Amino acid sequence: MLCSSFSKDLCPGYRVGWVAPGGFKSSVERQKFASTLATATLPQLAITQFLAGGGYDQHLRRIRGMYSQNSSSMCQAITRFFPNGVNVTRPEGGYVLWVELPEHVDSLELYRVALNAGIALAPGPIFSARQQYRNFIRLSAAFWTAESRSAVKNLGQMVAALV
Repeated sequence: MLCSSFSKDLCPGYRVGWVAPGGFKSSVERQKFASTLATATLPQLAITQFLAGGGYDQHLRRIRGMYSQNSSSMCQAITRFFPNGVNVTRPEGGYVLWVELPEHVDSLELYRVALNAGIALAPGPIFSARQQYRNFIRLSAAFWTAESRSAVKNLGQMVAALV
């Protein structure tokens, strides 16, 4: 079975996805009917027209460049504002950075401090069934603004205070 959506790359508010259920077709149809009697037709039609008109491919080319630039900018800011001993893994695609903090820095503690300052991050343990990656955080570089740069600078100071 293959499932996906247009939420990450086109329009999160539309909540339109798709499934190629293979041998699970009848089960998926039953579950879809049981969970949702009606589907929002207008967003589906809008996306259908966008795909048919070639707009989606053009959109993907544009946002790939934007995400690459934003990821580079955030990596540079992390390198500049975070203390020594921090490593950043930049994906080949996408806009999410995986940041390894010094081993004794607890990303759950950092999460609470950052959240109180209005800065969102994802602590590493939420990506592990065994609560691993305690000194890792995941940051989104989807949007890069002066406010984002300031947040990364503040986050770097918070990490330095925990070192």
